[in-house]
Amino acid sequence: MTATQTLVHEIRQLLECELGESALALAELECKPLLSDQRVSASERLQLLRIYSDCLDKQKQHRTSLRVITEFISGPERSQLTSEELEEVARGIAQQRWRLGEHDLCLAQLRQIPRTHRSNRDVARMARCAALVRAPDARELHVELLRRQPNASEALAFVVASSSAASAVGAAKEERARVAAASADGASYHDAVSLASALGLMQALDYRGANEELARLGRRHPRNALVRAHQATCRFMLDDVRAARALYERARMLDPTLVDQMGAYAALLASGSGADDMHAVYRLGNALLKTDQTRAEGWVAMARYFLLAGDTQEALAIAWRAQTLAPSLSDAYYTEGVIQMASGGTEDAVEVFAKAHQLGRSAHTFRALVDALVQCGRYKEAFVHAREMAEALPQHAGALATVGIVLSHSAESSDKARRLLEAAIALDCRCAEAAGALASLHVASGQTEDALRVLESHLPDIQTDDMYTRYADVLTLAGELPKAAANYATALAINPSNERARAGVDRVDALLHPGGSGAEEPDELEEHEEPEELHEPDASEAPMDAGAVYY
Repeated sequence: MTATQTLVHEIRQLLECELGESALALAELECKPLLSDQRVSASERLQLLRIYSDCLDKQKQHRTSLRVITEFISGPERSQLTSEELEEVARGIAQQRWRLGEHDLCLAQLRQIPRTHRSNRDVARMARCAALVRAPDARELHVELLRRQPNASEALAFVVASSSAASAVGAAKEERARVAAASADGASYHDAVSLASALGLMQALDYRGANEELARLGRRHPRNALVRAHQATCRFMLDDVRAARALYERARMLDPTLVDQMGAYAALLASGSGADDMHAVYRLGNALLKTDQTRAEGWVAMARYFLLAGDTQEALAIAWRAQTLAPSLSDAYYTEGVIQMASGGTEDAVEVFAKAHQLGRSAHTFRALVDALVQCGRYKEAFVHAREMAEALPQHAGALATVGIVLSHSAESSDKARRLLEAAIALDCRCAEAAGALASLHVASGQTEDALRVLESHLPDIQTDDMYTRYADVLTLAGELPKAAANYATALAINPSNERARAGVDRVDALLHPGGSGAEEPDELEEHEEPEELHEPDASEAPMDAGAVYY
């Protein structure tokens, strides 16, 4: 070991033992004089420069470190260094510029490194600097980073955000055509373009197209958690809850630290009605917060948990915290809207859902906003948004059902609403809101048998506590009380906290046993204690079940 190597080793040991001040003192005493000693080879002086710079960085003396490096490279030593060593010095200067917040100078320094010699870290830092200073080639640098690292989520987000959804899709198609005949060396770039295309399609609400693109990408990279998570969100938006849940679970298994798309996963879990679902939401939120408490997704999940637990005030406070951490995260505002709806604050919910919709338009934000507007009696605004949803999501059963539900509040539009709801069911026999709303329309027009037929035909596909409660409500109207009691019991077995089903049990029990409590005024019982949503009102009062519309 040479004298230079011995000195470097001794200083390195001091740094590793957290004796930074001693390491810096030794470096200034021994290394600094040797940096200008022409008797020491240029390569050895470069080693001394590295360790001296490390000592200065350890003490946060970045400006001094930058001055030492630039003085060294400005001297006669420059001509004695190889091109690889000069590139290493350039990286050292760029690193100091980065630490000092001089992003434009950092970018300029890294540009001196030939393109073919740039490492992934070089490109990543250049892309970040270019974004911060809004350099004209910022997008090109992020695309270059995606070519090298297809899983670079921040770069992907920048590429997608730097152009509209339509242009992103068009550009992706052009790039796919251009690289279709590329060799295996271009596979990473092809994957990056494919992922950008999928995310562009999601922004355009083309969830089927995005799902197909992500499925192809997933076959090429079966262990990529982020691809699985995005695909799960597509399936969730298409109301395929079972497939979405399996994909989310697969993504979490591949990467337990995954945070992206977990707000949507929390919403999916919260859409269940059992105690197991509530515990699953808690476990997800707890795991996300253990991973990173500065990310909002974990707090979104915990807000969902407290809402399911019945503590709406705590849920609201946590949702606000999520918004503080991520002011541009749609899921944070969407979750607050769900809480406001559960608390009866429909006007506040409209405002918050509109904010969520503005930040990240999706099938769920459409549904939630329409539902909140309907609950406030703002039917014209609700219809405008419902129609926009149907135009953005053609062949989507939930979109057709949303329009039908809005129209069902007008007696003049009840026939059109019925046709739309039937079309939604034809597209997807598991569309719960369409089936429930169609049954309500039949009840409103006095067609109890038709309502029973609709619900009975869909119960095998939609075995939720809400559907069993609806079915039991109609059975109660039809006078089939024992059968109604059995279905209320089934609903409560699925979700013990279903208050509507519990009230239905009491109502049926009072009707079956008129001599019991509450029998003193049987006429009032019949008049006032009918199922809340399935009495026989005018068509203009046809109900819309908020719980079936959004998650």
